[in-house]
Amino acid sequence: MSKPKIHFAHANGFPAGTYTKLFSFLADDFDIDYLTRHGHNPQFPVTDNWKFLRDELRAEIERRYAEKIIGVGHSLGGLLHFLVAVENPELYRQIILLDAPVISRLSSHGVRILKITGLMDRFSQSKVTRARRNLWRSREEAFEHFKKKPKFDAFDEDVLRDYVRFGTVRAAEGFELFFSPLIESKIYRTLPDHLPTFRGKLKIPTAYVGGSRSKEGELARLSFMKKHFPVDFYQIEGSHLYPFEKPQATAEIIKNIAKR
Repeated sequence: MSKPKIHFAHANGFPAGTYTKLFSFLADDFDIDYLTRHGHNPQFPVTDNWKFLRDELRAEIERRYAEKIIGVGHSLGGLLHFLVAVENPELYRQIILLDAPVISRLSSHGVRILKITGLMDRFSQSKVTRARRNLWRSREEAFEHFKKKPKFDAFDEDVLRDYVRFGTVRAAEGFELFFSPLIESKIYRTLPDHLPTFRGKLKIPTAYVGGSRSKEGELARLSFMKKHFPVDFYQIEGSHLYPFEKPQATAEIIKNIAKR
């Protein structure tokens, strides 16, 4: 008997290989596949509200599977699954959103204003991302660099090593990031501001797993999502990046949700 199929979609800036340890805890129960990195195919450019990123994910699902899948996505990846699911529910058994909140009308309006005024760089991670370091003499040097950063200090060490292994590639003078900082920045700048318009259109079983210390969840105003979308809510200890901090606990909650 074949195992249920998970199509995993990664967070912005973190290629799918970063989740290798998480996948290892799921492999006995699921067949797992993914696109290595979103946003780098010129046929599906990064544009406002992620229209073509949505299309890229849909195309991958339609190409890879002959049966309904479980869509699991972290942050960017979860919202992309959401955007596909509201238009093509026939592709899914269910979706599981890992700290990928559907932002409220108020938050959406704020995002729209920031876009119009050109202030997204000031109030998102876009500017910092665009200017981040992107060259190391070795992967070990890259590992030591990231290990000292507050963003990564709670990462499981194996996960951080996977991020360096799969998130850097050899360049002429050393190693550079596999996920382009310019594309990562553009994804932040084009955050969807139309998500509230999909009220009433989510027709498949959906679960949201939020980090207990997620600032992204707080800013999104989850009360709106709880009120207007048929979603089961769960919480796990950790930040927005909890799949990297607690990969085994994340896998366990995914398995428990998928079996219901």
